[in-house]
Amino acid sequence: LHGCGRSTLRERVEWVRSVARVLRRRRASLIAAMVLDAGKRVSEADGEVSEAIDFAEYYLRQAEELGRDKSLVARPRGVTLVTSPWNFPLAIPLSGVLAGLLAGSPVLFKPALETAFVGEQLCAAAWDAGVPREALQLLLCRDEVGTLLLRHAAVRGVVLTGATSTARFFLETRPSMH
Repeated sequence: LHGCGRSTLRERVEWVRSVARVLRRRRASLIAAMVLDAGKRVSEADGEVSEAIDFAEYYLRQAEELGRDKSLVARPRGVTLVTSPWNFPLAIPLSGVLAGLLAGSPVLFKPALETAFVGEQLCAAAWDAGVPREALQLLLCRDEVGTLLLRHAAVRGVVLTGATSTARFFLETRPSMH
């Protein structure tokens, strides 16, 4: 798992710009995926696609702005593990995925199994937008496997959106993650 650390910030910004374009083009299929996989209403799914596009555009603007400040130096910390809730299967995990990538970290994305299809669509959009598969990998696995990943030394950061009890479990599993 690599591919991010060898890229420039400019390249990573272009990935994110392209992700936003791909999401726009795939709006209908992403809505359908969320209706099918998460049981969302069309209006809820449509709003989530808009939110995902907004995240991508906001993050790329922030990255461009930070990139202009030559006193800032980005140092990737290592692999970022992104876990996501079933009820917001596109926008929330996309924000974590893009943040990790823009920071120069390779990302392991473990969607909720209840919405694995949406997770697959998210990654397909990112890969089709030019994000290397070495920089973003999809993990469809049970929570027990995710716990093993959480303990792995290569995982240096976790983006979790979920229950407080899950956050406590993560901290108990890997106290050094504070």
